[in-house]
Amino acid sequence: MTALLTDRSGRSGRGQVTLPLTAAQAGVWHAQSLDPLSPAQNTAEYLEIDGPLDPEVFAEALRRVTAETDALRVRVESGEAGPRQYLSAAVEPGPIVRDLRDAPRPDRRAEEWMRADLAEPFDLAAGPLFRHALLRVGEARWLWYVRVHHLLMDGFGHTLLARRTAEVYTALARGAVPGPRTFGSLADVVAEDAAYRSSGAFEADRAYWSETFGDRPDVPRLAGRGTPASRTFLRRTSQLDAPAAQGLRELAGRSRATWPDVLIAAQALYTSRATGRREVVLGLPMTGRPGSVPPRVPGLVMNVLPLRLTVRPERTFAELVGQVVRGVREVRRHQRYRYEDIRRDLRLLGEGRGLLGPLVNVVPFDYALDFAGAPVRAGNLSTGPVEDLTVNIYDRGDGRGLRVDHDGNPALYDAAGLAAHHERFLDLVERLIHADPYTPTAAQTVASQAELAVLTKEFDATDRALPPTTLIGPIEARAARTPGATALIQGRTALSYGELNTRANRLARHLRTLGARPGAVVAVAVPRSVDLVVSLLAVLKSGAAFLPLDPEDPEPRLATPLGDAGPVCAITDRAGRLPGTTGTPLVVLAGLDVSGHLWSDPARPLTPAHPAYVVRTSGSTGHPEWVVVSHRAVDNRLRWMQDAYGLTAEDRVLQRTPTPFDASLWELFWPLRQGAALVLADAEAHGGPAGLIREQAVTTCHFTPPTLRTFLAEAGPEPCPALRQVFCGGEAPPRETAAAFHRALPGVALHHLHGPAEAAVDVTYHAHGADGTGPVPDGRAVWNTRLYVLDEALQLCPPGVPGELYVAGHRLADGYLGRTGPTAERFVADPFGPPGGRMYRTGDRARRTADGEVVRVGRADDQDGSEGGRADDQGRPGDGRADDQAGPRGGRGEPGRAEAASGTGAGGS
Repeated sequence: MTALLTDRSGRSGRGQVTLPLTAAQAGVWHAQSLDPLSPAQNTAEYLEIDGPLDPEVFAEALRRVTAETDALRVRVESGEAGPRQYLSAAVEPGPIVRDLRDAPRPDRRAEEWMRADLAEPFDLAAGPLFRHALLRVGEARWLWYVRVHHLLMDGFGHTLLARRTAEVYTALARGAVPGPRTFGSLADVVAEDAAYRSSGAFEADRAYWSETFGDRPDVPRLAGRGTPASRTFLRRTSQLDAPAAQGLRELAGRSRATWPDVLIAAQALYTSRATGRREVVLGLPMTGRPGSVPPRVPGLVMNVLPLRLTVRPERTFAELVGQVVRGVREVRRHQRYRYEDIRRDLRLLGEGRGLLGPLVNVVPFDYALDFAGAPVRAGNLSTGPVEDLTVNIYDRGDGRGLRVDHDGNPALYDAAGLAAHHERFLDLVERLIHADPYTPTAAQTVASQAELAVLTKEFDATDRALPPTTLIGPIEARAARTPGATALIQGRTALSYGELNTRANRLARHLRTLGARPGAVVAVAVPRSVDLVVSLLAVLKSGAAFLPLDPEDPEPRLATPLGDAGPVCAITDRAGRLPGTTGTPLVVLAGLDVSGHLWSDPARPLTPAHPAYVVRTSGSTGHPEWVVVSHRAVDNRLRWMQDAYGLTAEDRVLQRTPTPFDASLWELFWPLRQGAALVLADAEAHGGPAGLIREQAVTTCHFTPPTLRTFLAEAGPEPCPALRQVFCGGEAPPRETAAAFHRALPGVALHHLHGPAEAAVDVTYHAHGADGTGPVPDGRAVWNTRLYVLDEALQLCPPGVPGELYVAGHRLADGYLGRTGPTAERFVADPFGPPGGRMYRTGDRARRTADGEVVRVGRADDQDGSEGGRADDQGRPGDGRADDQAGPRGGRGEPGRAEAASGTGAGGS
C-alpha cells in the first residue's frame, strides 16, 4: 500500500489516520511477524447474558461502539519506515449470530465454536482485527463473544469495551439516546507514549531497572527450562468459592495488604519450593495507565514486569506479603518502562534469555453490568500468548468468588503437569487462608493433601516384618543343611559348604584369641580368592565387624585405617602386604596353621544391632568417611533381594567387585545364604568376564555402566546361555547401553540398584526395559526403607518437583566411625517416621515420578560427580579400575571404634 500523507493530527488526506505503533504495540507486532499464521496473539472473552436480548438492537450498539473505539478500526502494514497503524473512518463489526438451542448440548457446542474461532489467525494488513459473535444457547440465554488481536486490546480495554456496549445497548433497548462517547483517542495514546520515551522519566525508569536486575539473575522456572510461546496453550480452571474468597480478604487484612498481594506471595512461595530456589522472579502484568489519557482508551497499554522476591523458610508469610507490597509499589512507579526494553538493556535478547518465571495476572476489573436489566457473567478464553505459566485470577464482582486459570505452554507442560501445579496452588492458598500469617513459611508444603497421602502411604509402604537374624546366621544354617553342595569356585578350585564353613570356623576361633568379638573391628586386606571369602566369614563368625582394605593400595592409604580405626587385628595373605608400623597385630594367612582349633560354629553373643562391616564412603560429608552398618540392615537387604530376584541352589553368582566397595557384599553373601555357588572372578581368566560367565555357567552377575559396556563389547554375538539376570550398580546405565544389552542378550533381565554407602548397599531398584525412554530412574524403595524428596523447609516435595533425597528406615548405617559431628550432621531426625527415627541426607537432588520412582537430577552440594563414581580426596575415582564394580562408594576417612559410630550407639534406626 502506498504511504499516506498525514497532517500533524495524524489524519490522512483520504479520510484515514496513520499513526506509528506504540512501544507496546511494536512488541506484539514483532512477535506476530515471526510467525504470521500463529493465533497466539488472539485475545478473547465472552459475556453470558441471562435474559431477553434483541439481536438487531445489539448489532446497532456494536456499530456505535466500534465507531467510538479507535483501536477496533485499526489495521497494520509495514513499509520502508517500519510498521504503521491505519485507522479507518468506519468498520462494519458484522456480528455473527448463531442459534444453538437445538444442539444436544448448546453450551458445549458454543464453547467448541468459540475455541475454533479463537484458533484462526488475523491478517494484520487486511483487518479488521476483531470479531464479534452472538450465540443463543437458551430461550433467554446468550453468549456475546469477542476476539481481538492483542495489538489492539488488553484486558482493561476489554472491560471498557464491554461496559460501553452494555450502556449503549441498554439505552437503545429502552428507546433512549445513549450518552456521549467517553473514550479518548488512540492518537493521544500514541502521543503520550512518544512523549514518555523522550522524557527524563524514561531515563530514570531505565536506571531503576538496570540497577535492580543488573546481575542478570538466572530465573527459576517451574518447568526447569524456557522456550518461546507456542501457538496454543493449555488451561486448567477452578473456582475459589465465595467463603474462600472472603477468607482470602480477611487474610489480607491480617497481613496489612490487599488480596492480590496475598495471591502473589502465595505464588512466590509455591515457585520457591517447587524449584528449590530462594530467589524467584514473577511476571507481574501492569495496566500501564498512570497518565490521564490511557485509562479512557480501549487499547493495548499494559506491560509485564519482573517482581523479584526472596523466600526463606524461617520467615513468616506476613513478611513475604510485606515484601510483595513493597515490591509491587516499586514496580508500579516504573511500570511504563517496557519489559522488552529491560531485556535489551541487559543484553538478554541476543542470548534468548527471559527474566520472568510464572506470571501472576490478578484481574479485579468490575464486570458488574447488565444489558437492559439482563445480568451477565464474564468468561475469558485467552489473554494472549503464554511463554511459560500464567496464573490468571478473576474477580468478576458477581459474588461467586474468584476464578483461577492456569495457562501453560504445551512445549513445557502436559495436561497432567499443568493440573498438578493448578491443584497444588489452590491447595496452598486454602491452607494459607486458615493459617496464622505470622508463623514461618517452613510449616507449609506445596504438595497437596492428596499427594501427601500418596507419598506417605503408598510410595513408601515398604514395611515388612523380618526375623531377628544376622548376616552370618543363615550362611551357617545353609552349610548345616547342604554341607556337600558346592559353595565356592575359583578357576579349578572348588569348596563345598562344609569345607568352607570348617575353614572359616577355625580361623574365627583364632581371631577370637586376638580380641575379635561383637563390637570390635577386624581389618581384611586379602586379594580376591578363596582365602578372602574364608577370612570375611571368619570375622563375622567371631562376632566382629570386618573392615575391607584394598591390598593393592600403597602403604600410606593402608596405614590410615589401621592407625585410626583401632582394629584388634588385620588379616592379610602374605607378609609385607600391610605396614607394620601401626601396632596392629597381623594375621598372615601364608603359613598360618589353625588346624588345632575346633571346626564347629563358635558361640558368640551377637545380635542384629551389632556392626557387621565398616566400609569407606564416597565423601558425601565433604571428605570420605568410614561408615558402620549393622547386621540388621544388611540382613534386611539380602532378604529383600532374595524375595525380589530369587536365587536357587542351581544358580551361580559371579563375584567381581573389590571388597572395599559395599556392592561386593551381596555378591559374596547372598548366594551363600541360598545354597548357590559363588564364582570368584579370576584376573587371568581367558576372554574376560564374558568368557568366565560362559565357562562357569554363571546365572547372575553385577557391573557398573562402564564395565557393562566393556562386557557387551567382549561378549560379541556369542550367547551366554546360562545367564538370566544382570545387576548394574552405582550410576544408572544410559538408555543406549540398556538397549544394546537387550539386543545382545534377549531374555536376560537387567536391573539397576542404587544407594549410598550410608545405607546397607542399595535402597532403590529399577528394572530396565528394552524400550525405555527419558531419564533413567533409580527406582522404588526396597523393604523397610523410606525415600523422602524434601524441599529446603524439610517438607515433602510432590511428584515431579525436585528436592534433596533423604533415606530413612531400618537399612540405615549406624553412623560414621568415631565421627560424632559428621554423623549428627548427615543422620538427622526423621519428622515423618516413628519417634526417635533417623534419616540420612544423601546430598543428591532428586524427584519422584508419578508412580513413585526416584530420579536423581544432580547434587545438592558442590560435589562433582562422574559416571561410576565420585572422586575421593586424593583424586582417585571410586571406579578407578575396570574391575571395580561399586559405583560411587570409594573414599578415605578418619575411623574410630565401631561402638562409637554415632551418639546413640550402634544399631539404632
